[in-house]
Order: sequence, then C-alpha cells, then structure tokens
Amino acid sequence: MAAVPTTVTQAVITGELPAITAWADRHPLWSVTVEPEARRLTADTPHPVSGTALRITADLDGYPGLPPLWQFVDPATGQSVPQAFPLGGAPPGINGTIFHSNRVICAPWSRLAYGEHGGPHNDWGGLASWKNAAPTYTKADTLADMLDQIALHLSASPGTHP
Repeated sequence: MAAVPTTVTQAVITGELPAITAWADRHPLWSVTVEPEARRLTADTPHPVSGTALRITADLDGYPGLPPLWQFVDPATGQSVPQAFPLGGAPPGINGTIFHSNRVICAPWSRLAYGEHGGPHNDWGGLASWKNAAPTYTKADTLADMLDQIALHLSASPGTHP
C-alpha cells in the first residue's frame, strides 16, 4: 500500500525532474529515465572499473512517504540477478558501503534495506520515518541525491558479483 496518493507521488517526481536532469547532465556516462506516470526511475551506466553495463531501477510508488525500492537488474531482462549487483567498496573518507552483501542498497533511502521488506535493518525505526533514520549513515532526501550517493559508492566498487 502506498503511503501517499499516486497523484501526489507523480507531482513530487515531476517536481524533482529538473534536479535529476541536471544531475544526469553532470554525469555523462549515466543515462537516466524518469516516468512520473509509472512512478519509475531507470538509470544505466557502465561499472567504473569493470565496464559491465549496469541498470538501476527505482519503484517510486508511495514516494516521498516511502523511500524508493532500488534494485540493480540485468539490462537485457530487467530481472534482479546476483551478477547485476556491485561489490562493496568504501569511497575515500566514508566508513562503509551502501552495497550490502545480501545484494540490497543498504541505506535509509532504500526500501529494501528495511526489515519490513526482508532487509537487514529492523533498527531504523521503520519505513515511515526513513528521512530521519540512521542519521550518521548516508543521507539523501531527493532522487538526485540518491543517484549521487549510488554513483559515489559505485566509484569505489571493485566490480560486480560473479
């Protein structure tokens, strides 16, 4: 069940489009598509070390009341598969990675990180309080901020899972 009405989610996504477009313009190796009506974001980029084609999708249903459901998927099939997920690596000056060994983006702004969705975190206070969860961890309140965090952590990833 969505935390906010679909029309509100679509309006918020549409409102964030200029920032997402500006972010994508600054990252020429990334191709970002946003579909407000479908409440979906898709980003394609090569892995910075291996060159492997990566596709990241975000189910935005219920956003911003709920964090997006981020997944790395096979670009050819759209299916979540182990080899589509990057290996963890901590960026300089950051203690830890968002790329969890159970192959979810482990961040307060990632729905699959929460225990409610089978993720490793039952200690973050639940999805409804995602913007205030884990304040000493990665912080991203907008879709462009989230893409920026993914790109930052991806820059320190040594490759993808075999």
